[in-house]
Amino acid sequence: MKLFIKTLFILFLLNSTINAYDGLDKLYTFIGVQGGYTKYDNVDTPTIGFKYGKQNSQWRTALIYNYSVNSDDIYHSFIVQVDKGILTDVFKDVPFKPYIGFSLGAMQHKNDTLTDRGYLFGGNIGINYVLNNYFDIDLGYRYMTTSKLKNLNDRSDFALSLHYYFE
Repeated sequence: MKLFIKTLFILFLLNSTINAYDGLDKLYTFIGVQGGYTKYDNVDTPTIGFKYGKQNSQWRTALIYNYSVNSDDIYHSFIVQVDKGILTDVFKDVPFKPYIGFSLGAMQHKNDTLTDRGYLFGGNIGINYVLNNYFDIDLGYRYMTTSKLKNLNDRSDFALSLHYYFE
């Protein structure tokens, strides 16, 4: 329960920071779905996720829930991802938008013999492809190390996301 409360507090603080921008750039809200492939140490598994976030032309903050199953192992994670657009002047008039950022969150690994909970933190890199004013596709890679998890040391994700923007 303490892990849950700490995670909610951190998420509240991080999500609040995206609203503290200078007001010169339009702020967009989005929701999305994510499919991907995750490697937990030596375990490979497909992953599904759901996203909610806000972004402007330079920054994007997303709250992400991921779920995956591999035989008897079930993995849940809740991640905050903050990204900064890179080479924004070069890619200003093209639909490709590269980014780099960091992630942190909480994770649970569960099977018949154990329930293990801990924290995740790491970096991410990717590229968005803007389809129109309402949709974009995001292809990203995220690497995170773990803390307080007994059986997992790191995690890497390849993910393809579809985002819908609304005001």
